[in-house]
Amino acid sequence: MNEAGEPGPIQLRGPHLVVLVGGAGAGKSTWAQARFLPTQIVSTDRCRALVGDREEVQAYSKQAFELFYFLIEKRMELGKHIVADSTGLDPAVRRNLLGLAYDHGYPAIAVVFTAGLDVRRARNRERSRQVADEVLIKQQEALERALSDIRSEGWESVFLLGPEEADRARVERLPVGVYNNKQPPYDIVGDVHGCLDELRELIEKLGWVRDGDSYTHPEGRTLVSLGDLADRGPDVPGCFRLWMQLVADGKALFVPGNHDNKLMRYLMGRNVRITHGLEQSAQQLDNLSEAERNNLRTAILRFIRHAPPYLILDSGKLIVAHAGIKAQMIGKVSKRIQDFTLYGDVTGERTPEGLPVRRDWAAKYHGRAFVVYGHTPVQKPGVRNNTVNIDTGCVFGGALTALRYPEKELVEVRARRAYYARPGAALLPED
Repeated sequence: MNEAGEPGPIQLRGPHLVVLVGGAGAGKSTWAQARFLPTQIVSTDRCRALVGDREEVQAYSKQAFELFYFLIEKRMELGKHIVADSTGLDPAVRRNLLGLAYDHGYPAIAVVFTAGLDVRRARNRERSRQVADEVLIKQQEALERALSDIRSEGWESVFLLGPEEADRARVERLPVGVYNNKQPPYDIVGDVHGCLDELRELIEKLGWVRDGDSYTHPEGRTLVSLGDLADRGPDVPGCFRLWMQLVADGKALFVPGNHDNKLMRYLMGRNVRITHGLEQSAQQLDNLSEAERNNLRTAILRFIRHAPPYLILDSGKLIVAHAGIKAQMIGKVSKRIQDFTLYGDVTGERTPEGLPVRRDWAAKYHGRAFVVYGHTPVQKPGVRNNTVNIDTGCVFGGALTALRYPEKELVEVRARRAYYARPGAALLPED
């Protein structure tokens, strides 16, 4: 709710699975029909009519739900908005819908209609097809159980709408924010981690010419950072100053890495551990004068917060994501997808050295878009399954690498020294 008592808008950034939860008479279908196209609503009642001619015959439910899930999955394959209109009160149905969303990289939200039994009874009396009172009572009991369980089930967001909130709740469709119209050629730079001297050397090796505090390229190329400007290296503030200036000049693009994200949360005052290199970023900012420190902290925070989680470039032929992305995630935005682009396909386990255990997502990637990523340093980049990891561990004493696109040429500069000891291992073997 805002200060005027209005429910906040339900914001859909790109295609979503919207799951309606509530019993007969709660207002789900009416609400959805006023806000979505008829083709976007997949209704179990409609599916009963399609398979058995009569939507009220519960004996057709098995076949109706098979069609219900089938239609939802087909719309997911095409990247379409979907409103799943069943009661949503059965936890098994909610699990099945969440499973489909997970498999297809879909953000899934639950919209729960909390109208009480008296309201539903009154509405039921006005319906042309009435529901037995014992069904209304059982559904109300199921709603109470759903309200207890639903926030821990894994939904991207959960919205609770009483009768008045449902009337006023708005749906806003927002652009995904990951598409960028900057045309090639690009120079895509791997994980920098505060290595400003190597960054400047690499930019100039790529043919960029210093222009005051910024750079320009005679061929009109665009620099793209795949993230992790922050932490570990000797000049994190300088790296952000330079890249923010390049972006402001229209010469560069940026997606955040996990270290940038952690620095953002630190600057927001969140409770984060000052470890794994964040201590360098914090100390270097603290060493600035008070005015410069405050201005730069504000600028860095805004810069990272407003950055897209990944970029779709060259009319969909190229993806830049810090830690990678699965093919079915491309073109969508959700917390799960954002976490994947920041951290990769983590299992939740840790190595003896404290590093997260990650699945090799690139080994199973078969998308048409070429994915450039970093995050996990390798000795030498290699193209594999239409992906390439260009993090060559500059801050650990390796190299800072760029990929020239569409040429797909690698350009590197060697680190001047090792600035930070990587826990547990040297660089990984060739990707």
